[in-house]
Amino acid sequence: MIGLGPGDRVLVHSSLRAVGLDADELIDELLAAVGPRGLVVMPTFTYDNETFTPDTPSRTGALTDVFRRRPEALRSLHPTYSVAAIGSGAAELLEGHERVAATDVESPLGRLAASGGLVLLLGVGHTSNTTVHVGEFEADAPYLEIPFDPAWPTHGYDRFPGCSRAFGFLERPLRERGAIRDGNVGRALAQLVPCRVVVEETVALLRADRTALLCTDRACYRCSYARERLS
Repeated sequence: MIGLGPGDRVLVHSSLRAVGLDADELIDELLAAVGPRGLVVMPTFTYDNETFTPDTPSRTGALTDVFRRRPEALRSLHPTYSVAAIGSGAAELLEGHERVAATDVESPLGRLAASGGLVLLLGVGHTSNTTVHVGEFEADAPYLEIPFDPAWPTHGYDRFPGCSRAFGFLERPLRERGAIRDGNVGRALAQLVPCRVVVEETVALLRADRTALLCTDRACYRCSYARERLS
């Protein structure tokens, strides 16, 4: 499947409707592609929930909710940005997520990037690429303490991932670097990218322009407030 092979560790962002396959069929294909030594990870974010349990439904798409309910799936305990994983090393990847900021370099997605993991975009673009947020944390972006929405519970954290609507800007430097492998999965266009390269290009972009990944929608609390502070 689009270059995935035995032993690969892959974070999947998806539009099940775009792929056009049954959720369990697609999950089975992903697990078969990476084999028993591999690892499949999916975001199971709940965002603004006041309470969280491992049974709280995922709000990041139909595929992720089916995935996290698999008997063999493990789920991290971050109250708003949990992730689920199936495969070799899942428990170690997810351990302690609740003790760090959602996409900190010590979060599961940060660990995945550090260990040679891949990002698979199925029918979605880089606006869905959460690993860009890991790059923002590695770059210590000057707006991380601004929550996406001031009404959302913070659960005691002091740094947060935010708006991703400008993350499409990363595709050009990733392609210039030759980091994207294109293909098709079902009916959907797909991209496979090394997580670490996503983080590196995010850091480079933010070092050149601290506002590069802030959207221009005046109604976006996080990006508007950040632009005002940085101007």
